[in-house]
Amino acid sequence: MVLSWLFFLPPDVFATQLHAASEGIITHQVGHLFFLFSMVALIFTITGKALDTQKGWRLIQYSAIFFILWNLDAIAAHFFDNQIQVVKIENISLGQIRVVARNGSPVLAWIYYGLKLDHLLCVPALLFFYRGLSCLVSAQQQVTVKKETP
Repeated sequence: MVLSWLFFLPPDVFATQLHAASEGIITHQVGHLFFLFSMVALIFTITGKALDTQKGWRLIQYSAIFFILWNLDAIAAHFFDNQIQVVKIENISLGQIRVVARNGSPVLAWIYYGLKLDHLLCVPALLFFYRGLSCLVSAQQQVTVKKETP
């Protein structure tokens, strides 16, 4: 019950990462766009070469879908906080911040808070990628063992 309260009704945000202005948010956003388009190209390559018939490549394709969603999410969150600055982050203490919409809209603050939960997209992407690579390595090892046995 307490965990659901922390997730759905957080009075203060306990874990988020902000990008300082000196970091170069435009360059950072271009990096997200490049990664996003790379994942789109990977999906088309896997599908075009019919590699998605193999479990490992299919899992990597799922990973690419989650990475696309993660990048879209991150681009939107960075746009809100660093580029158009419609949300304000207030430092409460060393480990706590509060998200406040500049126009006072609680809906916008909740949308931004939801966008900052990007790990819910990134972690599955990494897990699918890991499992896909593991399947490909296992399949390659089986092929190698079959070639070596007389």
